[in-house]
Amino acid sequence: MNADEAYEALAAAMRRASDARIKSERELAELRAKFDQLIDILVGNKLLTAGHKQHLDRVAQTVGNAEPRKVRLRQYIDKYEVPPTDIDCRALFPLCQGRCCSFSFELTTQDLDEGKVRWEVLEPYLIRHERDGYCSHRDRQTLDCTIYEHRPAVCRQYDCRGDARVWIDFEKRIPAPMLSALERLR
Repeated sequence: MNADEAYEALAAAMRRASDARIKSERELAELRAKFDQLIDILVGNKLLTAGHKQHLDRVAQTVGNAEPRKVRLRQYIDKYEVPPTDIDCRALFPLCQGRCCSFSFELTTQDLDEGKVRWEVLEPYLIRHERDGYCSHRDRQTLDCTIYEHRPAVCRQYDCRGDARVWIDFEKRIPAPMLSALERLR
């Protein structure tokens, strides 16, 4: 391919991208107009109130003002090469309540490529948590990790002994006060 052909190919690709963007913007505008009309019909038929319409407008403004989400990935490390810690987590669960399973951290491309580890949809690619604040992979009855063989490197190498979020005194087995679900996710 010579320079002229490359230029023409690039120009054609840019035209297609521009046409697709314009088409998407037009389709979005049409959808918005239909939605607004539907809301007006529902308000007119008294199925919604004017307050509902105002609320929907505020929601739209909030979404429009939101900053785009940032994608964060942990530095690549082969998790199967990471030596595990020498802590008997299962024996400590009655005391610590598995608090480390409530911590948030970035996954690696290895975790994503394997497809075993779930991640937060609204915070790609952080380990996913359920409403109780604990990792999605934690079995709620046994407290075991349901992906133990495929767990992220962070989990494999985490050592809670010096972590004030978990222990006041590890040696004396005095756990730190439990944090609320919102505090754990920070």
